[in-house]
Amino acid sequence: MSRAVLFAVGLVVFLHRPAWAQKTDVVKLVNGDTLTCEIKLLDLGRLQVSTDDLGTVYIEWDKIASVTAARVFRVETAGGLRLLGRLATTDPKHLDVVQETGVVQVDRPDVVYIVPINRRFWRQMDGSFDLGFSYTQSSGIAQLNVDASTVYRRPTFQVTGSISSYYTLDDDGDDTSRHALDAGGVRYFGRRSLWLLQGGFMRNQELGYDLRGTVSAGVGRFVARSNRNYFAVGGGLSTSREVPTDGDATQELEALFAVRQSYFTYDTPKTDIGMSADIYPSLSSWGRIRIEFDGRVKREIVKDFSIGVSVYDSYDSRPPSEDSRRNDIGVSLTIGWTF
Repeated sequence: MSRAVLFAVGLVVFLHRPAWAQKTDVVKLVNGDTLTCEIKLLDLGRLQVSTDDLGTVYIEWDKIASVTAARVFRVETAGGLRLLGRLATTDPKHLDVVQETGVVQVDRPDVVYIVPINRRFWRQMDGSFDLGFSYTQSSGIAQLNVDASTVYRRPTFQVTGSISSYYTLDDDGDDTSRHALDAGGVRYFGRRSLWLLQGGFMRNQELGYDLRGTVSAGVGRFVARSNRNYFAVGGGLSTSREVPTDGDATQELEALFAVRQSYFTYDTPKTDIGMSADIYPSLSSWGRIRIEFDGRVKREIVKDFSIGVSVYDSYDSRPPSEDSRRNDIGVSLTIGWTF
């Protein structure tokens, strides 16, 4: 029995040797500390690395003096330059990408994205979860909101998903709710451009429909992108099917104009400010315009936990039900956890 146990232990050790050997990347900080690690991702101004002793560590990009890695990575700059190669540092101001055809040197502050090739699925995902609640005794109205989002990143594309629910509970029995499920993907081409595909379902009783399903496709472009912020615009076509609270279902063909903006800092306390706006002028019901706006401000209170304010506004110049409102606006205080 002891020989079998020893054989099993030896087999496990042998099979795990490649995994241990992956942690051969070297990151040196400006304070002189050195980490032997596995580089997992640089995005939004933070380098994510895995270490044997400390687990997963996030390091602000401007706190790093040098990076050395023998594996192949995809490197992207703020100007949209994309490179494949090993990583090296010959001076603190530059990052060397060692390719088969030679070495390309880029300014380190301009590097906004690094991802190793052939990473495992779960290590490429990030997400967040937020929960908010408010109650006013004088009005007898309580509000509950839940938001969750996740993103899966690859060198040439990115897939996102999100769920949000808002409940308004009234002591008089006039309860309302708003639910949204969205998924989308972008594929990069050129230096700053991307193809986009997105779809989702929404229920909003305030605007007079039980369900709206939307599918959109188009093209976008990064107007600005750095390790502190990004601003992107896009446009395309969209089709939607609406099931009103009363009446027959209708099909709409719409144009799409989209805006995305985000600003973030990772020095304690972390701050995240962002907004998204989608404008849908109808092509089949001329004169009708829909707008979906979401905004957020989050600030860290303790490690990985934050408080924030989220705002949404759904506007329909011609809602499907005559008795429905044109605007549905909500503001919530949230407590969040980032993983």
